[in-house]
Amino acid sequence: MERNFIITDIKSAIFVGPEKYAEKKTEFRRELYSHELIYHYSGEATVYFGDQVLYTKPDTVRFLPQGTTKRYSVQRKENGSCIDVFFCTDRPISQEAFVIPGGGKLGMLFKKLFALWVSKDPGYRHGCMALLYEIFAQLENSAAKGEGYRAIIEPTAAYLREHFLETLPPMEALSTLSGISYSYMKKLFVRCYGLSPKQYIIQLKMNYACELLRTNRYSVSQISELCGYRDIYFFSRQFKSVVGCPPSKFGK
Repeated sequence: MERNFIITDIKSAIFVGPEKYAEKKTEFRRELYSHELIYHYSGEATVYFGDQVLYTKPDTVRFLPQGTTKRYSVQRKENGSCIDVFFCTDRPISQEAFVIPGGGKLGMLFKKLFALWVSKDPGYRHGCMALLYEIFAQLENSAAKGEGYRAIIEPTAAYLREHFLETLPPMEALSTLSGISYSYMKKLFVRCYGLSPKQYIIQLKMNYACELLRTNRYSVSQISELCGYRDIYFFSRQFKSVVGCPPSKFGK
């Protein structure tokens, strides 16, 4: 994430309640005219943004970059509430979307920003910018802590990235690569990646399956086998739950 940026404008700040989107899945427009920073107070969802798959839950912050994307949809496991801030900067903050843990006073800062925005009191725009800078200061501090946690689990994560297509040892054994217990490793994986180690492996497999599907050289059955699945129907169900559509329709 770029740190040396200047906030040039705040376009809007909105509150989205659980009743806003009654449907479980919503397709959004693919062109974002500003960055979005979203604090999730409740609810759980899977966000498909371009080629990325992001997981949101209570007390997480989601960033979406300004620009055009190939895809933007949200599959809700549980409806919830959030505050969404739309803003512009003098340079890109990140080329990719991301989700990081919230915590601390972030939730309160978003509420203060929203309340100030709707008040339209004199100087409210500068006040909102000041609060948004404070939010990013909190996020930068949280990211620094996250990098320390990520360094702890990196030996295990690197092993999984290299061997995810193979038959893996039990997770308890893999945690010894990082010199920690499995329960602590699982906690750090969720904190750093938003996924448990097992979900992380599934995500690696689905990313690989997407790459194979884009080549148009292999059948779904062949890709299922190449990804280590013996049951094509189980593979297809898992692919749809992660990517949002069956593998047979992914290319389309």
